[in-house]
Amino acid sequence: MLRDYEILYIVRPDLDEDQLGKAVKSVDTLIVNLGGSSEKTDVWGRRRLAYEVDHLREGQYVLTDFRIEPARVPEMEATLKISDTVFRHLIVRKPEKAAAAPAQTTTQEAAAAPAEPETQAEPVAATASPAKEDEDEQP
Repeated sequence: MLRDYEILYIVRPDLDEDQLGKAVKSVDTLIVNLGGSSEKTDVWGRRRLAYEVDHLREGQYVLTDFRIEPARVPEMEATLKISDTVFRHLIVRKPEKAAAAPAQTTTQEAAAAPAEPETQAEPVAATASPAKEDEDEQP
């Protein structure tokens, strides 16, 4: 069963446009070789990193949406770890669309329903209260 994933990866900043295209194509080829399919790829461009990684202060960010078997994701991560061009990556499973819709309606229904007054708290307090009064009455 194929699932939806997205990968955000950072390519070395010293690569030119052709080399960046080859790096993106190699990740897409990796996805296809593992039995998946690449849906959409967005090249965000060169961005400054939050902190220095391997003496690099910036990188070229790429976001790809893809579908793959969940059992194949560890293989993909292992291959990306040894890549020369990709120095950071993060693979995230996207939420299922069918499961998200019912959860939203139940939350909306709960918010729309009027809150019932808490009448159960009073009898519990009343049953505990007389026992305490009996202790207070004895000298």
